Amino acid sequence: MEENDKSNLLEKARHVGERLREAGGEVSRLKTEASQAVEDAVTEAKRLAKRSRYAAEDLIDDAAHRVKRDPLRAVALGFAIGLSMGALVVWLATRNARE
Repeated sequence: MEENDKSNLLEKARHVGERLREAGGEVSRLKTEASQAVEDAVTEAKRLAKRSRYAAEDLIDDAAHRVKRDPLRAVALGFAIGLSMGALVVWLATRNARE
């Protein structure tokens, strides 16, 4: 009976060892996949930042070109936007004060 118990214990230990080895391989694979996913995300974020910077530069260049081409219109538009924003701020301030 004692020999049988030892045999069962050794069989269980071998089985646990095999499971641990399999789990180790799975952890290694998951670690590799996670590392690749992070690298891909970082690369994509860098690309997005670069494209955004180029778009902003194009927008600034386009605005500068429009101002050079028609300066009176640009000044009038800026004045109108500023006047509208000022009126909106005054309206909101007086509305909040009344309530």
